[in-house]
Amino acid sequence: MLTEKTGLQFHKARKDISPVLLETLLKDGIWQNHTNYFSVLWIRKGDGMIETDFIKTDYSADTVYCFNNYQPFVLHPQVKTEGLLLQFHPNFFCIETYQHEVGCNGLLFNSVFDIGPISIQESESHELLTVLRSIEQEKEITGIATNELVFSYLKIFLVKLTRLKTTQSPLTGTSKATPGSLEKLIGLINENCTIEHKAAFYANQLNVSIKSLSNTCRKHFRKGISALISEKLLLKAKWELLHTDKPVKQVADSLGFKDEYYFSRFFKKHIGLSPKLFREKEWEIRKGYLSIP
Repeated sequence: MLTEKTGLQFHKARKDISPVLLETLLKDGIWQNHTNYFSVLWIRKGDGMIETDFIKTDYSADTVYCFNNYQPFVLHPQVKTEGLLLQFHPNFFCIETYQHEVGCNGLLFNSVFDIGPISIQESESHELLTVLRSIEQEKEITGIATNELVFSYLKIFLVKLTRLKTTQSPLTGTSKATPGSLEKLIGLINENCTIEHKAAFYANQLNVSIKSLSNTCRKHFRKGISALISEKLLLKAKWELLHTDKPVKQVADSLGFKDEYYFSRFFKKHIGLSPKLFREKEWEIRKGYLSIP
């Protein structure tokens, strides 16, 4: 697991430490990232492979990849790679709170089934760069309402990416783009992942073998059926730990884990923190720095 190889970089995300980070990348060797921020990686030049806990996929120039907070990823450049990395904490910009305005929750981030990159054309590149330059300029200013303007520019940037993703994604386009069996599988996982953790259940429901189902998933989702189930469980676990005060044992039970300690190991293996420590650290941040309305 990458989580065990990539040390977690934990940002406090308060006013004294910018809740939005923007940096230029120039990499010709293996580079890794694992933080408590959402990450938007824009590959400007170069090609190679991107690796997460669940997938390995080739990357090329003029593509954008979005990663959840606490999701480790590694670049394996084949040639020198140039890019831009934008990171923000959900307490500064909550993708759930602004879902009706931005629409990026479940599309850019927290998406289990559609993890393909966003292709950027030259005209779109100019627009996106203009917004990022505005963020960078505002971050250098310590005047009145600086964070409010950074927030607004971040929102514009995410809206633009969401629009591009919507037009390019097979899961948000016509139903012909996604086989009916996969649409049924998506529904089955969404409805049953907290009850059924085993691939056999979903294979039986679709009347196919586990091997056939896994191969189909890898072809369309770039990862196997077990990875899809695990990712969905992690998203639900993070939500429960952040938005409820249920004891960890109760959270584990609600997600179908009979053993609290097995759940804790599962969570830490992918996130980098135990459920208890994850909740403590995130609650500390959210009490100390409120999202801008």
